[in-house]
Amino acid sequence: MKSALLRGVGILAVAAMGLSACSSSGSSSSGASGEGNSGIPKPAVSCDVPAQNIDASKLDLTKLSGEITFQTQGLKGTFDDYINGKIKEFEEANPGTTIKWTDQAGSADFDSLMVTQAANCSMPDVVNVPGSTIMALSSSNLLLDFDVKAPGIGDKFVPAIWDSVKFAAQEHHNALPWYFGPYLTTYNKDVFKKAGLDPNTPPTTMTDYFADAQKIADSGSGDYALYGNTSWYMVPQWRASGVKMMNDDYTKFTFAQDKNALEWVTQMADLYKKGAIPPDSITGDLDQSKAYGAGNLGYGTPNASFLRNVQTNSGSVYAVTGVGEETRNEGITPVFDGQYLGVSVTTKNAPLAVAWSEFITNEKSGLEWAQYGIDTGKAVVFPATTKALQDPLLAEVSGDDVFSQARKIAAKEALEAEAYVPLFYVTGQVSDALINNINKAIVGQVSPQEGLDNAQTEMNSLLTKLQRNR
Repeated sequence: MKSALLRGVGILAVAAMGLSACSSSGSSSSGASGEGNSGIPKPAVSCDVPAQNIDASKLDLTKLSGEITFQTQGLKGTFDDYINGKIKEFEEANPGTTIKWTDQAGSADFDSLMVTQAANCSMPDVVNVPGSTIMALSSSNLLLDFDVKAPGIGDKFVPAIWDSVKFAAQEHHNALPWYFGPYLTTYNKDVFKKAGLDPNTPPTTMTDYFADAQKIADSGSGDYALYGNTSWYMVPQWRASGVKMMNDDYTKFTFAQDKNALEWVTQMADLYKKGAIPPDSITGDLDQSKAYGAGNLGYGTPNASFLRNVQTNSGSVYAVTGVGEETRNEGITPVFDGQYLGVSVTTKNAPLAVAWSEFITNEKSGLEWAQYGIDTGKAVVFPATTKALQDPLLAEVSGDDVFSQARKIAAKEALEAEAYVPLFYVTGQVSDALINNINKAIVGQVSPQEGLDNAQTEMNSLLTKLQRNR
């Protein structure tokens, strides 16, 4: 991962907090190497870092003792039985160890909060965070280098995913991919049929996606084609359309002159003008299951967990729901947009922290979590490990119901997935600038090209401003 990429994301996370150096001790993250010949840069923190955390030695994970804190993001209250069960299993297998579980809800300033905690040496030993936070923490070398301290720990992960999450210095790994929900295509077969479309043939490309949406719009059936609030899947859809969002070194947004971006916005604006998008949905609820559950919406969300809500609240619509692979143009791979685990570089118990991270992300734990999600109906959770995704539980689903087929398709997609760097940049104010300007274009306040130009200008201006403030 290029240094400019890490620097840019770190700026986004810390500049607004005025953390010009992320440190009060004079430590530098500008390439100063750690002890030994590890090449690990010294972290910018306000406390002493245990020597074994940044030297060239491999951690001994065979002798574990003591206590660490494990912090998740928004999982308590939903996955308590699973997490507590895994903690009990680990502690019984390793007498003398204690895993203390805490949870931090997500928020607009989550990245800044985590960077501040890490720089002040108050971040939990093991943290569950999204990609943008990992990148922000990486910019000041605040996470343990797994390639040096626990070589081979990533062998269990899907190779394409593991190879695309090299966030640390020297293109090393400082985060373990934990779980995610692969994107799918969900659609209402009855709406398709009324529009003259084959109800058993979902679109396979973004070109087909919009062509089918236009047929629904022009059919006179009175149905809507798609939901308007695309804020959480606009970037993945742009990726699926072949949009090049940023330049090669991730220092600038470049999408305004991309023909695929213009086509996406133009299609959305045309569908809105035709009345094929519910007018109150552009800034409406992110959870579109209610709108889809009404039975007059062509496309559902691209997330398998969405199907649970439809099944629970709108059985008749669930019965006519079809599912297919994520719509993406030829040559575009599935996207890994998931959650990660990182270990604080200042942890006082690195062996236990790494051992716990390895345990909770291994094949067995991932498959058990997927099973837990299936049994409880609380969420669709997919691990990032190859063997778990190839297990019959996920890969050889035999049921004909929509949810079973969705799991099977998603497991196949997951084996081909990789992380997408622009997703780590389009967060917070940058995301707001994109969504607000593109929404203006969709509802006709500005032209599609003006919307793209305005969004790109604002987003690049924000990057420049943050760089100056750093």
